[in-house]
Amino acid sequence: MLVVIFVLGRLSGTQPAWADVAAPAAQVVDDDTPKDLAQLRAIEQKFKDVAAKAVKCVVGIQIGTSRGSGVIVSPDGLILTAGHVAARPGSRATITTSDGKSHKGMSLGIYSGADAGMMKITDKGEWPCVRPAPKGKTQVGDWCLAMGHPLGYMEGRPPVVRMGRVLDVEERTVQTDCPLIVGDSGGPLLNLDGEVIGINSRISGAMSMNYHVPVEIFHTYWDRLKKGEAWVDGTLRDAGGVKDTFRKVIAQAAACVVRVRCDKRDVAMGTIVGPDGWILTKASELKGRVVVRLPDGRDLEARKVGVNPRFDLAMLKIDAVDLPKIAWGLKDPAVGQWVAVPGPDGNPLALGVISVPRRTIPRAKGSLGILFRQTDKGVTISMILPGSPAARAGIMKDDLITQLNGRPIKNQKELVDAMKNFGPGMTIRLTLRRGEKSMDKTATLGQIVTPATRQRDALNSTGVGMSGRHDDFPVVLQHDATVRPADCGSPVVTLDGRTVGINVARGGRTETYCIPANALVVLMYELMSGHLRPEEQAANPAEEKKPETEAKPEEQKKPDSKEEVKPETKPIPQEKPKAEVKPAPKEGPKPEAKPAPKEEPKAQVVKPVPKEEPKPEIKPVLKKKPQRDVKPAPKESPKTKDKPAPKQEASPEQRPTLAPPQEPLLSY
Repeated sequence: MLVVIFVLGRLSGTQPAWADVAAPAAQVVDDDTPKDLAQLRAIEQKFKDVAAKAVKCVVGIQIGTSRGSGVIVSPDGLILTAGHVAARPGSRATITTSDGKSHKGMSLGIYSGADAGMMKITDKGEWPCVRPAPKGKTQVGDWCLAMGHPLGYMEGRPPVVRMGRVLDVEERTVQTDCPLIVGDSGGPLLNLDGEVIGINSRISGAMSMNYHVPVEIFHTYWDRLKKGEAWVDGTLRDAGGVKDTFRKVIAQAAACVVRVRCDKRDVAMGTIVGPDGWILTKASELKGRVVVRLPDGRDLEARKVGVNPRFDLAMLKIDAVDLPKIAWGLKDPAVGQWVAVPGPDGNPLALGVISVPRRTIPRAKGSLGILFRQTDKGVTISMILPGSPAARAGIMKDDLITQLNGRPIKNQKELVDAMKNFGPGMTIRLTLRRGEKSMDKTATLGQIVTPATRQRDALNSTGVGMSGRHDDFPVVLQHDATVRPADCGSPVVTLDGRTVGINVARGGRTETYCIPANALVVLMYELMSGHLRPEEQAANPAEEKKPETEAKPEEQKKPDSKEEVKPETKPIPQEKPKAEVKPAPKEGPKPEAKPAPKEEPKAQVVKPVPKEEPKPEIKPVLKKKPQRDVKPAPKESPKTKDKPAPKQEASPEQRPTLAPPQEPLLSY
């Protein structure tokens, strides 16, 4: 499917005068392929004339992060586009005209069954436009032009023109060989009279498989689209009638659903799990001032009492009593069993079924951006990918990896096994030997990107999108109810009215994850106990060492770097060495010693959110690393004593000429 964007809005008016005009007989040039140069020039001239006029009427459209195309068909800014461009009527959009200027737009109507959409430029003005062709004018064999913004609007590039012929005309589809790609969705298909005969909709494999919404669809449903209606053919699985049947089933659970807001933004749902103000929600979305909106409309400020990074759950506490009680179902539902996700208004947000038995969602692999091999000295870096986390951290080719977060690394397998514990956005500390010097380098891992992962992510981002944190869960129940990322934290209810889980992530286009109720029972008491206070969380153990690694280079104490690693799973003991080390940093640059304690609490709270970790944490460490390069010398002396004298005397220049390793070249 093409990525299409389109905007909807409110607009009054009736069907245009030209909508019911009968179409003249189809005009096919020579009724076939042109026979001579004169006929070719005649067709070419028509292409040039149509393109020159239509290019001013084609617009780029952006709604959120999605981008597509559209075409203005009236002087007051009415736009035809593809239906899959807009999420729903009333969506706000940015419209970019051919002169590069941006304007505000609004969604009108969507007919999803035919992928037809209408929108409106809401800024005042008189806009250049093209007119839709009359009904029944398009014929197989007609020459045509497709226009749009391939891969989205690009500054300095006008709408792109492509040529083709009509290959097939159906009630809901026009097929051409005008080549289209992502971003063209919503752009116009024009005949040689300069009229819109279709709207770019989707593509398939072959170059001749480009599909457009016939202009006849817009003529037929013009009034409904202009009024801002949204509809599909047939009855959806969670249509109104079906949802109505679920209201009684979910009534008790719906009374326990609250809206969680941070800094006046809806970020998640929450579920009341204790009548005296205990609320369970998704942890990684909680940034800033947290306010809970109860079903009765009250807004109450909430405080985080506990956070469990592994399950991405947070326990909130509000000053309220006599709240409703939820009914738990501690037995896992069977595959195929129906579930509903209640909203705070008493209506189901979504319906679905349990898709697979409970399972673990593995952590995505973090990428350092290196190739490495086994040599007689250990694990040696063979290549650094440009722009990779390793390159940004100052790691170099031929560096020897001796430790990862204080864990000794002697061979490739140990490095690969150690790296499995770290995902994208997490920070690691590598101890390296470069020549005769030993040093620590801190890097924030990136994500492995391949053509396959790009395609997967593009497909999964369609629909309602994915949660920021959507992997690395010890146990989940997977269901297919379409739950928006901002609605995670809501309960999952079976037909017997019992809550069997709490939604924690939208994992992709086909799946939503919830933590099973029987796993929540233990977790909730731990979160309420105060033992998992947000300040004590260690979602990324390596980060908690950063303040220590900053002070230690100033002290020039290599042994301390080893001590940092031991308490990785215990954040509390780590603070004790810091108190002892503080006096020494005072002798060094004071400005660097001060930020460390300030950053520590922030890193602990924000750790579940990978995006905010990289920049602020790498910079301070990199500045101090040069100091460590001086210290390692004493350390290395005992290490090198264990090695044969010939190796100790080998110069750095000799290392690249070592015999090829027996083990294969690996990457991470």
